Amino acid sequence: MLSSILVIGGTGMIGQHLVTASLDAGHPTAILVRPATADADADKAKLMEAFESCGASLVYGDINEHEGLVAAIKQADVVISAVGHSSPEEVESQLKIVAAIQEAGGVQRFLPSEYGCDVELAKQMLEPARSILGAKLRVREAVRAAGIPHTIISSNWSQGFLLPRAGNPEANGPPDNSVTIFGDGKLQESQFPLNFQLAVVHATLVAGEAKLTAKTTTNGASSSKGVEATELYPDMNCMTVEQYLDSLP
Repeated sequence: MLSSILVIGGTGMIGQHLVTASLDAGHPTAILVRPATADADADKAKLMEAFESCGASLVYGDINEHEGLVAAIKQADVVISAVGHSSPEEVESQLKIVAAIQEAGGVQRFLPSEYGCDVELAKQMLEPARSILGAKLRVREAVRAAGIPHTIISSNWSQGFLLPRAGNPEANGPPDNSVTIFGDGKLQESQFPLNFQLAVVHATLVAGEAKLTAKTTTNGASSSKGVEATELYPDMNCMTVEQYLDSLP
């Protein structure tokens, strides 16, 4: 049975892919859009037109406007958040979504905006990742405390600037003849978002805190039932990082 989907942040970097996937799966899909978005950003205006042509509905509202947010959520079975993470405050704005879901009732599942590494490891990271991912952890804890059915998506090193670029956020793709070795001490001098990305790399490669163990792949999932990516995509032929690096000329 198809579910009615509401995507919050659907015109962002990750959100637009979530909207596309929802539409491709045949779900009735709505996108919460701030009224001024189309006027302020021509590219997003074109994206919204494209989504509408594919069958998506635009719901004008703002997560800071509680009544409108509740009204939008009441029309959905599943709420997916793709709120950005440029600051802890932006991340914690999702607490307003949690409150609206509680008031609306009837939401069968909520996906908070995570999609990256496991936020349970935030305390071991350098800034600004510590503060930003710490805010994501507080949202996760609020969802649990509210008793809202939810799914946490933790892509870990599969996210764009990590595994696909061998840990080099400034690369355009996977290495074809060389790799970058980190550890020159310049992390604190970098600007956002590079400093955030390097802090995540540091946590894995230098501090060794974000190892992909059974604990980190299942931690925080509903009812402690985590699902590893290779179980979701059994037909995909995967190789290890070591195997890929060994194949380089």
